[in-house]
Amino acid sequence: MDKKNKNATRYCIFYAAGPGDIVSTFANWKRGIDDPHQVAVTYSSLFFDTCRSLGAKGIAISSCPRADTVTTEQFHVENLPKPPQKSGLAFHFQQIAYVMTILRKAVDAKADILVMADSTGHFFPLEWFAPASLYIIPSLHCTLWPRSKNSSLITKIIARLNRGIFRRRALAILCLSHDIRKQLLTITGNTTVPIYPFIPHYRRDVFATLPPPPQSSTFRLIYAGRMETEKGIDDLLEVAVTLSEKKIDSIEIHLCGNGSQEARLRTDAEHKGVTHLFHIHGYCQRPEMLNYLGNSHAVIVPTRSSFEEGFNKVVAEAILAGRPVITSSVCPALEYVRDAVVEVPPDNAQAYFEAAVELSSNTELYNSKQRGCRKVQEQFYDPEQSWGAALESIIRDRADG
Repeated sequence: MDKKNKNATRYCIFYAAGPGDIVSTFANWKRGIDDPHQVAVTYSSLFFDTCRSLGAKGIAISSCPRADTVTTEQFHVENLPKPPQKSGLAFHFQQIAYVMTILRKAVDAKADILVMADSTGHFFPLEWFAPASLYIIPSLHCTLWPRSKNSSLITKIIARLNRGIFRRRALAILCLSHDIRKQLLTITGNTTVPIYPFIPHYRRDVFATLPPPPQSSTFRLIYAGRMETEKGIDDLLEVAVTLSEKKIDSIEIHLCGNGSQEARLRTDAEHKGVTHLFHIHGYCQRPEMLNYLGNSHAVIVPTRSSFEEGFNKVVAEAILAGRPVITSSVCPALEYVRDAVVEVPPDNAQAYFEAAVELSSNTELYNSKQRGCRKVQEQFYDPEQSWGAALESIIRDRADG
């Protein structure tokens, strides 16, 4: 065993993940397969890979509502649900309480490193209460505040409270996008602990069998995501209404996903008489999602500026499927795939309508954006740019230091 692995094997690494069913993902990982519910390789699978590569003990806990636990010789994996979400100040106290639970578990397990995803809760309690011997690695997947509007007072307070973690307490920071990095530098006065970038990672074979866009007189746009107002679903409905008013029936919008606004959106589409252009398919498993993607021509991502957007993996998945994307600067993924994107101003349904019409009718533009897809695909297949590679680099760098 080389020197790096000798140093790394002393570690017990504790990972506080997001809300996914990490126990089910672990069961699939043990069988040597990816989570069938996800198109991308899950971060928890990459965590298990990293622990195996380093010979480290791994403890992984998610906030999945389905409580479950599994323990092996090397791993302890647990779904630890959060209580029902509250609002206002109670929400923030709830976040702090959950983080304190995670911290107690990490300390009880004698963990050397705590990797905590931003969806777990606020980071600042770790600066105040974590023992000095526990290395902290924040994993940032969403912007710290909405990119296209000023921060609220509570967001500013939380950013200020988190500043100490990012400036000095953390061992390093895992960072998903350039936008997040810029915000980190803003709140820390350009002084942070080392920042390790990563992007979503995919298996090439997932997209290998997808057909090229169909030769069809109907141009199909796909939206894949939660059915929530801030994700821009009402802008898509407005696009459909404009298509109907202008008697353009050669463009259809297909929505895949569920959420709190799904029933209301279905009712609105019926009342506006656009269900022939506006198709809501609900939640889709991976095979269904890939089937809809294979029958599409482009993907539309209309996230509104009021939302703290993450990378938005749908953009990467569209690119890997060879489908151009219509989106705005609200989506941090834009900077990585610009050659394959038709960019529009944020929060502008008319601009999305115009982009859809132009992309569907301008063969030269469409072919150019398809070439752009091929140009930017490889980064998402590169394991060296994945979350797992970034985490392993942090730990190996620490072992060498």
